[in-house]
Amino acid sequence: MSDISRTPSEKVLRELRREVGFSCPAPSPNGTGRCGNPYLTWHHFDPPWNVRHHHNPRGMIALCLEHHKKADYGAYTKDQLRHFKEQASNRFKKVRGKFEWMRHKLLAVVGGNFYYETPTIFQYYETPIIWFGRDEQGYLLLNIDLLPVSSKPNLEMRNHIWQVHGNPDDIECPPSGKKIHAKYENGDNIRIEFDNIESASKFQKKYSTAPPPSIPFPLVLVELHMTIGETNLQFGSKETILHPKKFSGN
Repeated sequence: MSDISRTPSEKVLRELRREVGFSCPAPSPNGTGRCGNPYLTWHHFDPPWNVRHHHNPRGMIALCLEHHKKADYGAYTKDQLRHFKEQASNRFKKVRGKFEWMRHKLLAVVGGNFYYETPTIFQYYETPIIWFGRDEQGYLLLNIDLLPVSSKPNLEMRNHIWQVHGNPDDIECPPSGKKIHAKYENGDNIRIEFDNIESASKFQKKYSTAPPPSIPFPLVLVELHMTIGETNLQFGSKETILHPKKFSGN
């Protein structure tokens, strides 16, 4: 066996995600469709990893954690897994998922700026683009609607449920369920990621700035990084650009 990392290269992972249409291709419980879970990991089956270490996409398949575990224990034959790949190949449908990060307080980090207890983060004229709502239990729910500022549909989010439209170049959703990252050939690039910050010192280490004393820790934050192709709008990792104006650290 060769001494290689068990984690494939990003190129291989992207190929595995694309060939299954960015969602789990295993059969659904009722047998009438596919699982469709977008939070994917990878499985070696031809040959299995314990037989030979390799990252050959033809002998691998992207699966959700549930079906990956079943595959590890032999639930599916090699022919069945190949069939899953063939049936799902290049068949992108609307991929959707839900974030389970339910909190009464969230810190939003959008384009290098910080928003705490700010219901509407960004709006275009009178139309909200990025905003929070609350459910009956008072949990904050993130919403994103880019259509008013984008010429093409890409990713939208309603009450923590996200859905990818159009023809994405890649959709990355790790099985941790904390991130969605969608990329398009026209330059649209949208990443949403939740995380825990345990203390003010860790916040300062991460963002190189001290948090306001009114923010309690530990705290869950959600980061949004978005580049909208063919527009003058960009929420980067360190700044918000509304060409020619730039904002950061607020």
